[in-house]
Amino acid sequence: MKKILLFSLFILVNSSIVAQELPNLKHIKLNKKSHYKDIDPLVLKVTDYLFSTTVSEKNDSRREAGQFLLKWMNGTPYDTFYLEEKQTNFFNTDTELMLMYMAALTKFTLQNKSVTNQKEKVIGAMQLVLPYLDKQEHKKSWSKELWQLVDSYKNGKLVDFLDL
Repeated sequence: MKKILLFSLFILVNSSIVAQELPNLKHIKLNKKSHYKDIDPLVLKVTDYLFSTTVSEKNDSRREAGQFLLKWMNGTPYDTFYLEEKQTNFFNTDTELMLMYMAALTKFTLQNKSVTNQKEKVIGAMQLVLPYLDKQEHKKSWSKELWQLVDSYKNGKLVDFLDL
């Protein structure tokens, strides 16, 4: 009886942990300006979820999180995101890499509302995404430029390398 109770408790705890990581995003409407108001905490949960999973992880939750983030970024009237070719070229070999850069840009922007300078936002986003990417196992799709970018970050020369 104790084993069954412990097993049930274990399943319940694990289920609630997963549920806390990513809410059901399918039911969240983003059709009007009012839908974007006060949603920043949810968007941060989505970015945290993306950063807690690997880029090689192919599951419905990660796909839904990515779709929600892109829809939010494109529609929010409260924040503006500039995706400059100079920065996005590092990640354009793989949509998952690009998604993670966009998640980093979103996370940095929402956590640093006082930062309005685009260069500071890019550097902040890079400082979030590069350590994450460096920990990934699958790096076959990386471009030579992305390898150089990660190396510049590791060597403390990110700002010089980006030449912003």
